[in-house]
Amino acid sequence: MVAFRTIGRVAELVDAQDSGSCEVTLVRVQVPPRPPMTYRAYRPDRRFRRRRWLLIIVTLVAVVASIAFLVTRQTEQRGTVEFFAVAHEATEMHATAAVELESAIAAIGVTQRQDLIARFQRISRLAADAHALLDVEVPLAVAASYGSLSTASVSWLSGVAEVERVVLALMNGGAADVATSDLSAAFDELRAGDSAYELFLGSLTEPVEDVDTSSFPPISFVNSSPSDPLLFDALNIVIRVSVSYELAPHHNVGVTGQLEPLPVSDRGGTPLVPFFETFGVIAVITNTGNEVAVDVAVVLEILNVDTNEVQTLNQVVAEIAGGSASSVSFADLSVVPGDLYQVKLVVTIAEDNDPEDNTWTMAFIRNEDA
Repeated sequence: MVAFRTIGRVAELVDAQDSGSCEVTLVRVQVPPRPPMTYRAYRPDRRFRRRRWLLIIVTLVAVVASIAFLVTRQTEQRGTVEFFAVAHEATEMHATAAVELESAIAAIGVTQRQDLIARFQRISRLAADAHALLDVEVPLAVAASYGSLSTASVSWLSGVAEVERVVLALMNGGAADVATSDLSAAFDELRAGDSAYELFLGSLTEPVEDVDTSSFPPISFVNSSPSDPLLFDALNIVIRVSVSYELAPHHNVGVTGQLEPLPVSDRGGTPLVPFFETFGVIAVITNTGNEVAVDVAVVLEILNVDTNEVQTLNQVVAEIAGGSASSVSFADLSVVPGDLYQVKLVVTIAEDNDPEDNTWTMAFIRNEDA
């Protein structure tokens, strides 16, 4: 029988027989050291590696999606606030235009032609500027509100422009029946804008973060309950414009003159101009019509009565607004001391309804002594 004892890693070989005692030979055997235990490195299989990468990717996607959601939410909120700020400014301008339109229509037959034209031009500019503010990109959350307000703004802009065109055409002698039809259509366009604006206000029932939706003004371009029930009646407006003398176009210019230097005495009833180094005439042209006078020709004639010699000078004024005046100067004119002169100023325009005031004349003598 062979027995091994591992103590000290030394084994003894024992040979024993089954019976009796016998001579025993002991042999020492050196057992080599036990080889070190080795373990194979742990390596996850391919399926587990795929799952781990998939988990990492899903986590990254979730993080990116969360960031994108927060950024999108902040962007939409900022876009919403910016839209309502612009919308509030635009509606305030439209509200002003609506009030001024009612005032301008009420003034027909009372105000002057140029004043009424200026009023309608201002109303159209207000509507155009207000509509231009709404040319913005808006987030989906306020698309319905934007659509209603934009529709209202387009209708208002179109309506006021048409009212201005029709009234001006009528003041210039346009056909009354055509004007009545066109004006009715313009008021219908404005009413459509009023209805669209009501839809806009109705879309603001839900609170909007950081926005005071209750601050939007009421707007009605065609007041359903005006102080005058016929105020927005197209036929009534056509009649009022047609019978107003002040609203019809009038073209008329007049002229007066002034000598430089001014006469200080007279000789035999004729104004005596003091002797001075220079002599001139100032022409003051007044546009008493209600239309702009353009290319106003001014002619100065100085007749020496004693010698029958005539000096003629010309100037042109580019334009003079209705109800305004302008002046031109003819300087360094040659006049002989002691002679009698007749000075005449004449102004002309292409169309003048009252040419009686187009001429100014004056006789004078230039003094011989300084």
